[in-house]
Amino acid sequence: MADALQVRTALDKDFRPLRGDFLQTLMIELTPSRGMSALPLNLGILLDVSGSMEGAKLENAKQACNLLLEQLKPEDRATVCVFSSGARTIVPSQMFDAGVKRLAQREVAQLQIEGATELLAGLNQVYREVAPHRSPDVTTFVILLSDGEPTDSQGYRVKSLDQFLQRADQEFKSNGVSLSTIGLGSAADYDATFLRDLADRGSSKFLMSQQPSELADAFQDEFGRIQSTVISDVTLEVSRLNGTVRRFWRVVPDKKIFDPPKVVNGGFRVAVGSLQNDQPQAYLLDVVTSAPQENTGRGMLCQVTAITSTGGVQSSASANVLVGYSDNELELAQRNQEVLKLNEEAVDFKLQMDLEDAVKTGDKRKMTSVLERKKKMTQRLGKTSATKVLDDMQSTLQTGGDISADDLAVSSVESKKTKRLG
Repeated sequence: MADALQVRTALDKDFRPLRGDFLQTLMIELTPSRGMSALPLNLGILLDVSGSMEGAKLENAKQACNLLLEQLKPEDRATVCVFSSGARTIVPSQMFDAGVKRLAQREVAQLQIEGATELLAGLNQVYREVAPHRSPDVTTFVILLSDGEPTDSQGYRVKSLDQFLQRADQEFKSNGVSLSTIGLGSAADYDATFLRDLADRGSSKFLMSQQPSELADAFQDEFGRIQSTVISDVTLEVSRLNGTVRRFWRVVPDKKIFDPPKVVNGGFRVAVGSLQNDQPQAYLLDVVTSAPQENTGRGMLCQVTAITSTGGVQSSASANVLVGYSDNELELAQRNQEVLKLNEEAVDFKLQMDLEDAVKTGDKRKMTSVLERKKKMTQRLGKTSATKVLDDMQSTLQTGGDISADDLAVSSVESKKTKRLG
């Protein structure tokens, strides 16, 4: 595993002035080595079977789930849990040979709708099922499907969603369990921002399936990604840091905003999750540096190390990041276009969050302002489908209407994606 992954770094500006504080953005790219084998799965599927799932929604959810179960390999392990008023396991976690597949699919096919939408009970249930089988040598993922907003056991809507976010965050940080979410139906029926944030805390992806007939494709897209996992748990370590951290984001393959890292003794560690075959991950770290005490020409900004383990053996890959000191205008004007483009992607996602805040407060003046800035950014990034959604939002506001939950959710999904150079 010595060559399990590679680390590549690049600065937006290779040179900084000899005087004053200076903001620099560091790109950190992690890439798994070629030819690595996909890891066996430790998969948890959590299905919403509350009353709102009646009819085509539940039937398509059952079909999509069974199609996924059919693709499991004998070395894969899976469980199926459901939640409504409370939660239960309908398929205990087990290895999936042909006989188990038939029994599991039979259990899924018999599901009926019932009760409220007690999501926290569902999360606790599925996390308990996958817990005994976690290991660096398997990839542990949970896929959640819901079409409604969380309630308590009596069916009353839960207003504070922090408990759900904290639960997903704790499970990822402490145990390396990733959580993907799929919203089914109109985003007006569920909180798409919440499901996106829940997936962020679980270091995975949020997908939308506006029509029940689209659900199988959504399941398949995420299952295919999970199946291609070659490294289950990576920790990124930044040490020998010569500056103050401002921001740490994932920008490839999609965006995630991490809590500001707590720097101790000139460094910090962040769990960043799994890596998929032929799929690099890229991060942006903003650092404010001070002027050098003397002009040494070049100095250390930080050391970046990616750490993982398999079969009980830890391996790592490191890169030293150096910065040049100069008063030469030509050197100070140099910019790395790759890093600048990724930074624009991050700004685009920040504008999406600003737009969501404006919609939540009903501030149409702010909505109009943010929409205009965001539209310019999506055009600059070449995101035609995202720009079309923003055009529709602008037209709605100009005619006195309100931005729909569906349009806002589609914009969120589009903003999460990253378009790389080339």
